[in-house]
Amino acid sequence: ERDPKEHHRAAGARAAAGVGLLAFAEPAAPARTPGQRPLADDQGVKKALWGLLLLSLLGTARCANADFAAALGGMPFVGPMVAPQPTTPAYLEAIGTPAPAALPEVDFAVWFAEDPEPNAAASETWQQMDLVAVAGATEAGWAELCGKAGTAAGADRVAAPLPGALACSTDATVTQMQRFALELLGLRAAVGLWMRGDRPIAAIQARQGRVRLTCSTQVIARQGPGENPWTQACELALDASYLAGDGPATLDALIAAYGAVAGEIARLDPEVDAEPGYFGAVAP
Repeated sequence: ERDPKEHHRAAGARAAAGVGLLAFAEPAAPARTPGQRPLADDQGVKKALWGLLLLSLLGTARCANADFAAALGGMPFVGPMVAPQPTTPAYLEAIGTPAPAALPEVDFAVWFAEDPEPNAAASETWQQMDLVAVAGATEAGWAELCGKAGTAAGADRVAAPLPGALACSTDATVTQMQRFALELLGLRAAVGLWMRGDRPIAAIQARQGRVRLTCSTQVIARQGPGENPWTQACELALDASYLAGDGPATLDALIAAYGAVAGEIARLDPEVDAEPGYFGAVAP
């Protein structure tokens, strides 16, 4: 048998050492593979992440009253959905709305004189013709222009076909043909200004591009196949002599083109009307 005294002495020794039924031993650390970080490092990373999360929450709380619509308004795609955009951009407000081109006072007799005066080829004449071509491109401008041309031509278009080609016609088809005659005048002005050194050669090419489009897609293209005054005028209007430096040859071709168009317009509608006609217009 075991000596009771010996037993009590062993129990006292264990109690003194902190080992017994009521003692809690520190758990052993789990085994780690070579190169794995210690447990203390993992705990530090977790604490750092929690700290960042708390800081982000604090920042959100401070910005709760911020104007997010204004902040997102400048972003592409998202901005228009969050903040309403101004109807007129600021740069357009600064520039303003340009006034429409006003029809200048011109003397049609100078443009269409058989024996033109020496100043007929001055830059001022070509500039007036160019302005008339621009202003007459709108319906309001054309109505004003054809009224002035009618005053210059008189009631009989056949008697004065050159200014009469611009005089008003209530026939909508003839009105479209007259707008083509106006394009020819604009092209003639571009050539004249280029010869005077007041326009680049690109201005002629741009006008010819417009004429080419009209000749191939609009009423001019529906005047029948084969040789006719319209195909002749289109061919003359696209003269390229100016590319070789022969501006006068191109001017002569344009004068002939306008004459062919004017004669055909006078044949189709001999009488000058008070106002132009358009397709789809309601009859009074």
